[in-house]
Amino acid sequence: MEVKKEIQKTQVFNIIILDRSGSMECIRQAAVEGFNETLAGIKKAQEKFADTQDHFVSLVTFCSCETKHLYDKTPVAEAKPLNIEDFQPCCTTPLYDAMGMTLTGMHKHVQGMKDALVVVTIITDGMENASREYNGKTIKELVERLRGKGWTFTYMGANQDSVEVAMSMSIRNARNFDYSNEGTRASMQKDSSTRMNLFGRLAKWKTAEMKGCCAAPASESERRNLYANMADDAFDEEENK
Repeated sequence: MEVKKEIQKTQVFNIIILDRSGSMECIRQAAVEGFNETLAGIKKAQEKFADTQDHFVSLVTFCSCETKHLYDKTPVAEAKPLNIEDFQPCCTTPLYDAMGMTLTGMHKHVQGMKDALVVVTIITDGMENASREYNGKTIKELVERLRGKGWTFTYMGANQDSVEVAMSMSIRNARNFDYSNEGTRASMQKDSSTRMNLFGRLAKWKTAEMKGCCAAPASESERRNLYANMADDAFDEEENK
């Protein structure tokens, strides 16, 4: 006789930190379309894996004028696609400040949650050049601490060596994208596919857990490690296609 356990849904927080500096004007339309495709993918995941996951979206755009939360831990069903007017590039690139404020705020929100997964994607076409509150050292330490809690990070950059930049922040998963509308769309499509791969892996494991086919992690730390490994495997599989 099949034994089912009561399942606790994973609270999945999808964070997109999107550069809004002036140079993004050239790929503005593609950035908006790419986010909308990512949002559509998360909505699809919510519908497909509703028994095991609840999805939330945070979209943070940043330039030296303003770090703006267009969505902030919003249930994905309530998030609407962007219009071109919602994303108006200007100024310079305070990447560290945008990351530091966003990640610190999310960490406070998820503390105490028994089953949460935070998936962070950073998209920028240039290097950090305007932060005032955070620097490379403090961001690296913050990322390392959050990765230890099972958070997953992807860094996508143009006009730079994204792997090298990501490594300087202790981010394992990195992708370069061509500084063009086509390159931007392709990179964001790949990120969306990676997310769906991860969410499928999570759903499969949670379902097996519910049916009693696998043992639940003995500790919160083991659960975090499990989710982090799922994310890395999903990234690697997409990269090797």
